[in-house]
Amino acid sequence: MAGSRRTRRVNCQFLLGGLVALVVAFPFLEDVARPLVLVIPLAGVFVAAVVVADAEPRHIKCSILLAALQVGLTVASLVQQEERFTYKAGVALALAAAVVLILFSTWCVLGYVLRAQVITEDQIYAGICMYLMLGFAFGVLFYMINILEPASFAAANEPAGHSPDLMYFSFVTLATLGYGDITPRTHGVRSLAVVEALVGMLYIAIFMARLVSRRTSTDENGND
Repeated sequence: MAGSRRTRRVNCQFLLGGLVALVVAFPFLEDVARPLVLVIPLAGVFVAAVVVADAEPRHIKCSILLAALQVGLTVASLVQQEERFTYKAGVALALAAAVVLILFSTWCVLGYVLRAQVITEDQIYAGICMYLMLGFAFGVLFYMINILEPASFAAANEPAGHSPDLMYFSFVTLATLGYGDITPRTHGVRSLAVVEALVGMLYIAIFMARLVSRRTSTDENGND
């Protein structure tokens, strides 16, 4: 049992490290590749998240199928001309599949946390992973909206038609920093940004606070 816990803790640390690396690297990667292409590597990370969560085999198979669907639709979209309806339809389906994969992975990690009878450092790492995964889910949604409706966002000091860094915008919104350098312009995008900000605040204030509280109680009982 102790060895199993150590393995899971190390796995969650690696998952957290991979997610943090993606968050840091994404703005730099956007200089060398289109956002639609950058979403492809995310599939592998979130399939790994399902495996780390010690999910049932059927959950792992489901995540692999979602990832394959996402990558396949993305590749099919990239060979289409951007002016054609098939391109936008393919992009919408590919990014929708990515959002479903991320949310499914988040749900599996949540199940891993809730199944734990004793909260360890591993569950704390998993909780932080879920927070970052939510940021990626909203970021992909923002990219999908911006590709379908290019006037949905305005970026300060950027030429018209420039695609802003919406993954950065997502995490800034999730953390309720609100720098204002990227502005949502349509009602739908503004509503989605408000929802993300509320999710970010409530997640930290309620879920993570509860996890840390249970972890502290476990340590105190152990010391007693």
